[in-house]
Amino acid sequence: MDKERLHREIDEIEVPQSEIYHAIEKGMEEGRKEKVPKRRSKVKFFSAAASIAAVAFLAAGFIFAPISYALSSIPLLGSIYDKVGMQIGEELLESDLVTQLNQKASSKGVDITITSAYYDGNVIGITFNAKGDKLSLDRVGGAGPEAGYGFHLFDGKEQNQWSASMSGLKETEDGYIASIEFYNDDADLLENDTLPLTFTSMTGVKGRWKFDVPVEQIPSETIYSEAATELEGSGYSLQMESIVKGKATTILNYKTTLPLAGKEDELRITVFDNEGNRLSKFHPNVLTTEIKANSVVKKNQEMFSSSISEDATYLTVQPEIVKSDKDIVQTMDQSTPFTVESSRFDYSIKVNSIQQEGDQLILDYHIQNVDTGSIREDVIQYFADFIMIIKSDNVQRDETGELNMMKMLEYRIRSDQATLQEDGNRHFQSIFELKDQDTFDYRNYSIEVPFGTLSENEEPIKMEPMKVELE
Repeated sequence: MDKERLHREIDEIEVPQSEIYHAIEKGMEEGRKEKVPKRRSKVKFFSAAASIAAVAFLAAGFIFAPISYALSSIPLLGSIYDKVGMQIGEELLESDLVTQLNQKASSKGVDITITSAYYDGNVIGITFNAKGDKLSLDRVGGAGPEAGYGFHLFDGKEQNQWSASMSGLKETEDGYIASIEFYNDDADLLENDTLPLTFTSMTGVKGRWKFDVPVEQIPSETIYSEAATELEGSGYSLQMESIVKGKATTILNYKTTLPLAGKEDELRITVFDNEGNRLSKFHPNVLTTEIKANSVVKKNQEMFSSSISEDATYLTVQPEIVKSDKDIVQTMDQSTPFTVESSRFDYSIKVNSIQQEGDQLILDYHIQNVDTGSIREDVIQYFADFIMIIKSDNVQRDETGELNMMKMLEYRIRSDQATLQEDGNRHFQSIFELKDQDTFDYRNYSIEVPFGTLSENEEPIKMEPMKVELE
């Protein structure tokens, strides 16, 4: 498989939000038990929207190092892009649309040089080189972000950060190299700007390396469109507003309307040109959300890491509705059997019995009304694995009455095992280990059922595709 196709297929993978959430939670649980291992040598990519904010505090208290121009040679850009795997940068480099730079800043015996930058669509990419006797990937394990370095934009305040993706450091004969791509989520994009970037750590060496990276937006073409589609009688619709044709990227601006009951639903789009080329998904963004009496209207800006062929005359946009569900919390202070029902689907679990045996609580239940034609058995097992209990006094809700998951995170108790019983019919038992068995009373607890895990694995509902003219 060639590299371009590999990038494209990776970009098109959809990751359900609930699985991300549970993966984060599982990681936190494991992290409490184990020390962080030493860094692996292979290059990784990380979502840095939270990482940027997390490292912002590292910038305080260090001596500012003025920018100078490096005298040493810079590794060839083609080699850098190949090693860090920047698809957009590679394509722009082939068209001579990447600006080669040589900005250097020094701090704590470490030199960092910004070697290149580009600005296509709403993505700004940079590459950099780091040198110094103190630098070593062996230090990364417990001394900094997993990527091996930390940074922030602007003044370091969380609300002023842009989302970004970052490659891990790659060791070369000329020091370490890496790349970062920042996503300007503003609807209005500046043609020329400087990117105020401050590195705050490098392989565990804390310092302050400050840059104002000059960027110039590559000229693009904007095509306006009023193409629209809807799912009749459902309250779901999509209307196109404009297409921005960049040199290596494409931006689609469009408006979606959802029924109020489905305000957390997603309208995902797949885009092909008339020659059958699929645009690679890259960075979707909701610019505004307006809640009306019976509907929710969102303005969306979605970037694709593909350019539109000069020979293409129209795009086909295929929207799909992914309906969301939410966790349901219900007290266990009631007679069994009782049923916990989904708020939007037919899913439910029937709790047959709740028994305490020594230091274990055994929850016996059936999972009901799940269509195995669309939801795999391993997803159903995963759903059972994340049925949890929480002390009822620790159930937290926001001002709208929705569960506040982050405030509840540390109080929830996950079972050590959820096992399918041999009699079939999706009969499960979840066993919870109790730390306070002498004082434990399950009637003071509630059961939390993650119905969103099931809904996000249902087959999406396809809307009528729409044709968007490019001429």
